[in-house]
Amino acid sequence: MSPDQNACVGRAGVGGAASLQAAHESEQRPSVEDLLREYQIDERLANPAPRWIGVFDDLLTAGTHFVAMKRILAARFPGIRIQGFFIARSVFPNPFEEAPAK
Repeated sequence: MSPDQNACVGRAGVGGAASLQAAHESEQRPSVEDLLREYQIDERLANPAPRWIGVFDDLLTAGTHFVAMKRILAARFPGIRIQGFFIARSVFPNPFEEAPAK
């Protein structure tokens, strides 16, 4: 398959009119409706229409960003399969590190 037969649209193809504060750093997380007002398709990257869309997100908590992204993409590309890929990690204290002296 050639690159023009498949497309992966992510932040390169859908962006916001304004930069939003990271949801995990905010006291009030944006709703799907808040994000839908911000997201817009970069039409320069919309043709030819993709046969499949993968959305990569760095963390899945409530899924708000993915739901909003999927809605806007599905409205622009009806009938196209859209999948989400989520990457998360946890940081745990090193159990082998010595505790500070009291």
